[in-house]
Amino acid sequence: MIKNVKERRRYPRLDVYHLAKYRLISQPESDLITAHIKDIGGGGVCLLLNEEIPVNSTIQIYINFPELTQPIPCIAKIAWVKRIDKLKKYKAGVEFLEIEDIFRDIIINRIEYVREKIEKKEANK
Repeated sequence: MIKNVKERRRYPRLDVYHLAKYRLISQPESDLITAHIKDIGGGGVCLLLNEEIPVNSTIQIYINFPELTQPIPCIAKIAWVKRIDKLKKYKAGVEFLEIEDIFRDIIINRIEYVREKIEKKEANK
């Protein structure tokens, strides 16, 4: 489902369920940790995490994305974190700091493709 276009975000978001792996930039030798992406846009993602990461932390993240054989690598900043008590997990807003333009374009184009598909389906009802 597409997020409301009237959001404050620069890029529209798409609800998804993709996997990602990340590590704190401050711990470059640590193992990658698996997380779930709840939504994605050209400017960042919302992650579902098993641990709390401090706001303003910088992470290296690798995003599994449909139709790509390799994960999308980028550097990102934790913008906000909320605890989800019933799941004993955390939701984190993550802003891309460094992402290759080609990967940002792939994300944006995929969101537009899905948006158009949804709009056509709703128009045919």
